[in-house]
Amino acid sequence: MTIKAEFVTGTQGKYFLTQWPSKQKNAPVLVILQPFAEEQNKVRHLYRKLAEPLQQQGWKVLLPDHYGTGDSEGDLDTATTVIWRNDLQQLLASLANDGFEQVNFLAVRFGVLQLFDLLNHSNLALKAQQLILWQPVFDIDKFWQQFVRIKVAEAMAVGAKISEKELQQQLANGQSIEIAGYPISPAFYRSLAQMNTALPALLPEYSVSWFETSQLNTTALPVKNMLQQLQQGGVNFVPLKDELYWQSAELASADTLIALTLQQLTSGAV
Repeated sequence: MTIKAEFVTGTQGKYFLTQWPSKQKNAPVLVILQPFAEEQNKVRHLYRKLAEPLQQQGWKVLLPDHYGTGDSEGDLDTATTVIWRNDLQQLLASLANDGFEQVNFLAVRFGVLQLFDLLNHSNLALKAQQLILWQPVFDIDKFWQQFVRIKVAEAMAVGAKISEKELQQQLANGQSIEIAGYPISPAFYRSLAQMNTALPALLPEYSVSWFETSQLNTTALPVKNMLQQLQQGGVNFVPLKDELYWQSAELASADTLIALTLQQLTSGAV
């Protein structure tokens, strides 16, 4: 297997791009949009398990570490979601210049919010085909609330007390905060609030597959409610009963998730 890793000059600085290249001209392309913070570390090992068999079938797979994250330049408190969106647009334009015509996305957790924001802000340089959503987060406010609760829990663990409102006030006053070792700047916080994460108007034009992993025997009510909205435009919903790979203490294998995702991408059906 051939892997190409390089720093790419983006709109703010250099970001790290891992590629599983293809020798085929105009090969099918998969761009991976990663989850946020520690979840990124929990899931990263799964990309190789997906990319290598895709590469064997002639696919080109791209995994960008956003500026200020992973192995890229900068720190998170110098990044914004606007920078990330602009870098993704630049990446897609580069693929179009290289002769590629279509693109598929794998969006994981927070990556789904990024994908919707990208689709809502601009016409893509490439025609999107399949959108694969792993454990999608659809609500930016709930995403932030869940992330902030980590800080609240950290404070409680040492006998201190802080509220989500107090943290937001610090950001509003121009102060950066730190959550689970990740520095959050006022600019980054504002960029989260400015993301357009509504269901894209063009969503029915794409082949959308939602892979939802749970340890429950039934589908949770919030998932059912969101599914009703999505199925108006058509979505392939794939429920899995398995380990929660994005938050497990040990790195999860997620073999069934990988196998079904490969099947969906290569044959268009699960």
